[in-house]
Amino acid sequence: MLAAALAALALAAPARAARAASPLPVTLAARDGRLLATLDVAPAFAPATEHELGNGLTNVVAVYVAVLPAGGGPPALVYGRVVDILFDVWEEAYVVTVKDPRTPQGVRVVLPDFRALRAFLSEERDLDLGPVSLLPAGPFVVEARVELNPVSKEQLLRTREFIANPAAGSRPGGGSRSMLGAMASFLLREPDPGSDVHVFRSRPIDRGEVQAR
Repeated sequence: MLAAALAALALAAPARAARAASPLPVTLAARDGRLLATLDVAPAFAPATEHELGNGLTNVVAVYVAVLPAGGGPPALVYGRVVDILFDVWEEAYVVTVKDPRTPQGVRVVLPDFRALRAFLSEERDLDLGPVSLLPAGPFVVEARVELNPVSKEQLLRTREFIANPAAGSRPGGGSRSMLGAMASFLLREPDPGSDVHVFRSRPIDRGEVQAR
């Protein structure tokens, strides 16, 4: 079972990650009963990353997001996204493929230069985090982790499995509570040594701040 595998892997020894000092800028909206989040994770993509992302090889950016009660406790919602990036040396453009639970088959985008790529990666727009009904009753926080070229191939494999089947579990459209807990523990755990990882956390948010669209 995927949940059992994730729970076991979550027990691995933690490493260190770069944790942002300022709160994560996040905008939440509700549409058709779904919670949409727009995040600004620009600090994860410094200008120096242009060399790595433009090396002519396929690079990977993994984004993990969870909604958790501000006072602690199991996650209410979990999201994962994988972005494959290839710099086409002939066309001198970035070919980007984005996979998430809403589009597991992937969406392809061509971006003309690093400035456009950095803007595309920095603003994670309208991420579908799951049913609004699953939000905590009290204040909650949004936590995001951005990982460039994950060292752990097993984590990347599990992420792709989650993208292909995000609703595994007993809760319609959201997975079981234990499944979400295992997924969050795995996806948001501290990374392997050598990983280029940035962790962001929002200020406490009240449910009433979620605007309907």
